[in-house]
Amino acid sequence: MDPKMMIEKTLKDCDLSHRGCLFLPKAKIENILRTTGITLPRNGIQVEIQDNNQSYWVNLKKHGVGYHIGTGWTNLRDARGLQKGDFIKLYWKDTKFIFTMLRRARPSNQTGESSSSAVHAGDSQEIN
Repeated sequence: MDPKMMIEKTLKDCDLSHRGCLFLPKAKIENILRTTGITLPRNGIQVEIQDNNQSYWVNLKKHGVGYHIGTGWTNLRDARGLQKGDFIKLYWKDTKFIFTMLRRARPSNQTGESSSSAVHAGDSQEIN
């Protein structure tokens, strides 16, 4: 896997909020766009995110000084039960992102503190 085509991210509150957007690192997305020759129109483009045997269509769009995945993200977020502190990977392959859950956040303990330490490895597999 080419690391330039890979985005790894620990999910934050803003990625899971009611706004329904996954915020992505500007440099990584611009590298993917440049490498693939994809032009991003003002209203964004529809891209596929593949997670095991499920596909989710999302809108990738420039937003302010960065990029985000908007429409469609909540379907994947809710199906996977994603939460703050989960560590995910999106890998651009051919014409789509391959989603992998790298690490689940540790559930909150009795005192209300939380941690992003691993409790188990992810289970996504690449589908050709």
